Amino acid sequence: MHSLLVVMGVVCALVVPSGQVVYPSPNPQETETSFWMDHGRRELTEALQQTPNNNKAKNVILFLGDGMGITAMTAGRILKGQKKGVSGEEENLVWDRFSNMGLLKTYNLDRQVPDSAATATAFLSGVKGNYLTVGVNGKVKSKDCAASLKKENQVSTILKWAQEAGKDTGVVTTAQVTHATPAALYAHSPYRYWQCDSKLKAEGPNALACKDIALQLVEDEPGRSMKVVMGGGRQEMGAGIDPEATKKCERSDGRNLVKEWQQDKASQGKTSAYVTTTGDLKKLNAEGTDYIMGLFGDIHVPYEDMVKVAVRRLKRSDNGFFLMVEGGRIDHGMHHGKPRRALEELVAMEEAVRETLEEVDLQETLVVVTADHSHVMTMNGYPDRGNDIFGVTINEEDVSDHLPYTTLMFTTGEGFNYTWNGTEVIRRNLTGVDTTHKDFVPLAAVPTYPGSETHGGEDVAVYANGPMAHLFHRVHEQTYVAHVMAYASCIGPYTDCNRPFNDHRTRYKHVHHRDHDNDDDDDDERKRKGRKGYGKGSDGYNGAPALKSGGLVVLWCCVMLNKVIMWKTLKDLHPVGRTGVPQPRQEYPEEEEEEEEEEEKGGRVI
Repeated sequence: MHSLLVVMGVVCALVVPSGQVVYPSPNPQETETSFWMDHGRRELTEALQQTPNNNKAKNVILFLGDGMGITAMTAGRILKGQKKGVSGEEENLVWDRFSNMGLLKTYNLDRQVPDSAATATAFLSGVKGNYLTVGVNGKVKSKDCAASLKKENQVSTILKWAQEAGKDTGVVTTAQVTHATPAALYAHSPYRYWQCDSKLKAEGPNALACKDIALQLVEDEPGRSMKVVMGGGRQEMGAGIDPEATKKCERSDGRNLVKEWQQDKASQGKTSAYVTTTGDLKKLNAEGTDYIMGLFGDIHVPYEDMVKVAVRRLKRSDNGFFLMVEGGRIDHGMHHGKPRRALEELVAMEEAVRETLEEVDLQETLVVVTADHSHVMTMNGYPDRGNDIFGVTINEEDVSDHLPYTTLMFTTGEGFNYTWNGTEVIRRNLTGVDTTHKDFVPLAAVPTYPGSETHGGEDVAVYANGPMAHLFHRVHEQTYVAHVMAYASCIGPYTDCNRPFNDHRTRYKHVHHRDHDNDDDDDDERKRKGRKGYGKGSDGYNGAPALKSGGLVVLWCCVMLNKVIMWKTLKDLHPVGRTGVPQPRQEYPEEEEEEEEEEEKGGRVI
C-alpha cells in the first residue's frame, strides 16, 4: 500500500501545472498529532537504549566527504529521498542514524576559512597546520621547502600509527591519489600542489630539495607500505594512458612510478596488482593479492567498486586495518557551482558507506564520517515541501524583482549573473530554464573564475559508530578526530589503551586557549578530586583518561593521621573542664557550598 501511494504521488507530481516536480510525502498520516508523538517516543526509546561501546577497535574506517558541509548534507538527504520518488525532507542518510556525532572547528592556523590540505593534516595527525601545507606543523608556511624538511616539523598520522601496530592500511579516493586529502596520510610537503616533479622545477631552485608527493607515495614510509591505493592520478605517477587528458601535473623525469611500485613489491616477494578499469577491478582476486593499486583516470575518477574491494582485501589482516575513503568530487562540483554534480557524488558516497557497513562488525570497527570543510552554497527561499531540490521557488511577496530563483545558491562562484539595464540591476530570469541539469550553475553573489567558488568556514559535522564512538559528543577541534581514532584502536600516542573511570557526571567548563596547559579538560575538578588527567608519560600526556590516583589516597591518609595526632596533643594540653576539648574540624554542608561557589567564580560550573 505504501509503495502504491508513492507511485501515485510521483505520477501526480510530474503533471503539476507549473511544470516543476513536487514530490509527495511518504507519510500521509503526518498531519495527525499522533504521528509525531509516536515518532518522538520511538526516537526517545532508541536513545535510552544507547550504551557506550568501550571495546578496542580492531578496525577504523574514515569516510571523508570533501566539502560536505551541513547544507550539502541536508540537500543530499533530500536528493536521496527524491530519487525514491518521495519528498525527501524526511529521508535519512545512513550516517544520520549513527549513535554519536559532534561538530568540528575547521580553521587553519593562518586562515579563518581553510583548505583541504591543512584540514586533512589536522584530522589525520591531530596537529593543525597552515594553509596549503600537508603533513607538517605550523612552523611551516606555504612553499617553505627548507622548513618542511626538518624532522621536527613533520607530523605522523593515523596511517603510520596503524602500520606500526601491525595493521594493514589503505586509501580510496575519487580524486587523485596525490590530492590534498590522501596526501596528508603519507606526505610532508609545504605546498599541496607539488604533486609531481615538474611542479617543483617550475617553482625554482629553493623547491628542488623537496620531494614531490607522488614520489613520496612510492618511495617513502608510510605510503610505500599501504596495501591498497585506489583513485585517480595516473599523470602524477608517470603512467598516463589517455593522450587527450588535460595536462595538469606531468612528470618530467621520465619515471613510471607505477612500474617502480610493482618492482618494489616483487623485490619483497609479495604479490601485487595494478588495475586501470572497472572490469579489471571486478575480476581482481582481492583476497589473494598482497598489494593493490588502482588508478582509474589520468586525473579524477568515480567510485565504482573501489571501496568494496579495499575492505575485502584489508579484512584479511589478523591485526585489523585502517582505511580512509574520500568522496573528493563533492568538492569539485561545489567549486564549479554545480550542485547536482556535487550532491550526486554525496549520494554515491553514502551508498559506499552503507555497503561497507554490511562488510564489517561494529563491535570491533569504528566508522567515522565527516568533512574537511564546507562550501558557500546555501539553501534558501520558502519552497514547498517536496519541491525538487534543484528547482526554483517563486516568492513574489518577499522578492522585489518578482523573478523565480533556485533553492540552492552560492555566495561566491561563476554563477554571478547581474546586469544593468540603464535603470536598475537585474538578474537572470529562470522562467523555463532547466535548473535540474547536472551542469546548471545557480546564481552567485560574488563572481569568481571558473572552478574557484570558495570554501565555507563554518563547523562541519562528524558522525561515528562503533568502539569509543561516544567520544564525539560536542564541538571539538578538527584535530580531535585523529586522537579518537588512535585512542579507540590503542595505537600511536595511545598504545597503553587505558579506558576511562566512569563517574557518570556531566561537566561543563568554559575553557580558553590561554589555560596554562592548553587542554580542554576539567583541570580544576581533576586537581580538586585528585584525578590524574592523562596517565603515564614524561610530559604528563599520553591520552589516558582521568584515573584515581593512588598517591593522593596515601596523602589523604597522612593528613587524617596528622589531624588525629594534633587532636590528641591539644587534648593533653587542655584538659576537659578548663577550656573544653578541641574537636577535629567537621565538614559542614554550608562550607561545601561555599567552596563550590568559589570554584564557580573561578570559572568552573558543574
